[in-house]
Amino acid sequence: MLSSTSSPDAGSARDAPDVERLLAAAVRLAGTLPTARPTLAVVRGWQRGDRERARLLRTRLAEQGISCTELSPVPEAGERGRQGCGARRPAVDLLVHTGGPQPEQAMRAAALWRLPLLVERPAGWSGGELNSFGAHRSPVIGIQLSDVGFAVAVRETVLVSLQPHPGKARLILDNEKITAPGDRPLRITLTDQGMLEARGDSFGMRRIRRLRFERAWGAYRLDVDGAPARDVRAPVRIEALPGRLHLLHP
Repeated sequence: MLSSTSSPDAGSARDAPDVERLLAAAVRLAGTLPTARPTLAVVRGWQRGDRERARLLRTRLAEQGISCTELSPVPEAGERGRQGCGARRPAVDLLVHTGGPQPEQAMRAAALWRLPLLVERPAGWSGGELNSFGAHRSPVIGIQLSDVGFAVAVRETVLVSLQPHPGKARLILDNEKITAPGDRPLRITLTDQGMLEARGDSFGMRRIRRLRFERAWGAYRLDVDGAPARDVRAPVRIEALPGRLHLLHP
């Protein structure tokens, strides 16, 4: 158990309105969870400020009698995709993101583990009162890999060939079979309606629910939300997963 004694830096963070909103919302949500004694998990980034906020939140939650653990740093997409690494669902009931420049990492973990995530409101959204919060569900992109691994993206995924002459790739867009140059990046994003939007030089733009990428020679790099995640081989199945990401905002 952490000591309730805080450093001067943590004390100044304690007085910040966004920290107080996050704490109040976490305490309120803990009382509504179906588990008799719920466990919360604080997820944080690498920066000193992330560590201080995580320590402060854990201390304050302990003062309220709420069990809390720490999952840090937030795992990368490639780490979560490998079996036996970060893919195992932690024994917690709610994730709490302490802030930082990359909330998408925490969102991917929440969607992968099917856990609700308490996270600061996106830029441009006004903050709520201390005893209120907003909630909504969002779609994500599910990525089933050939080695039985599974990953998710909250914004986009891209397949990029690592071979100079990979030949043709065969795509199945819903039920339509097409061929495409294997050396061209294949970009898949999410629409506001929760559909996949696939873009390729040979077929333009298509809105679909699922995609299968197969019969391509050589390895490909899988980019998740703008960052390289891991090397993959065909077949790769990609589909929209409506409502998979459950977000709560203080």
